[in-house]
Amino acid sequence: MSAMPSGSSSVSSVPQLALFQARRPRRTAYDVQAVSQPARAFTGDFYFSHQHKDRLWFAVGDVSGKGINAAVLMAMIQEELEHRIASCAATQCDPSVTMQRLHEFLQPLMPQNRFATIVIGHLRDDGLLTIANAGHCPPLIARHDGVIEQVDSTGPVAGLLRQSRWHSVTRAMQPGDAILLFSDGVLEAQNRDGVEFGVDRIARALIRASCGRSIIDAVLADAADYCFEDDVTLLAVTLPFESTAN
Repeated sequence: MSAMPSGSSSVSSVPQLALFQARRPRRTAYDVQAVSQPARAFTGDFYFSHQHKDRLWFAVGDVSGKGINAAVLMAMIQEELEHRIASCAATQCDPSVTMQRLHEFLQPLMPQNRFATIVIGHLRDDGLLTIANAGHCPPLIARHDGVIEQVDSTGPVAGLLRQSRWHSVTRAMQPGDAILLFSDGVLEAQNRDGVEFGVDRIARALIRASCGRSIIDAVLADAADYCFEDDVTLLAVTLPFESTAN
């Protein structure tokens, strides 16, 4: 499928992949939304969320290449990612440590010149956000006052270079703030004039999104007239105004 359904403005109208269904947290401190739409029969995108005690762990990534080979690598990463995040969540380690361990698993397995871009992070009930970004599209933090911030790479892509290191960055989030993670299929979608959707348009959609409207709905509504030639994955986490802690 090369394009989103025309006029699509609801997450429910976009097919979900059972393998990638986000695990909604047991607590009510966060609102989590996610969607993944393959461009073809197989996808190289993946996402994951995991609630553990006072924090929500999340990840979004993309394997280089297309077709069945990328899909096989994606499945391997997805399985290992779930294991690594669960392990790190139990020991409260930093997302950069999770990234390092995932990279060490991938590096001897990845074919030459193949790699994965990945964002791994967690959001605590008190609003402290911690993120490591391995060459992935910059996650966007939408403040409730309309300010947009982005989290750039904190290290190289994963699985490629033997000597790779990452660090994490932290941001304080307040009630009404949200973070959006997405794959490059969203950025590179083009309209009839060949203009790419781009980060700026995503940011404008975030600004227009209100508390009563899904962030993902807002982005997809703006992209209704754009053609998606690559896999599209979005994951949004919002701190509701009602509560940031239990």
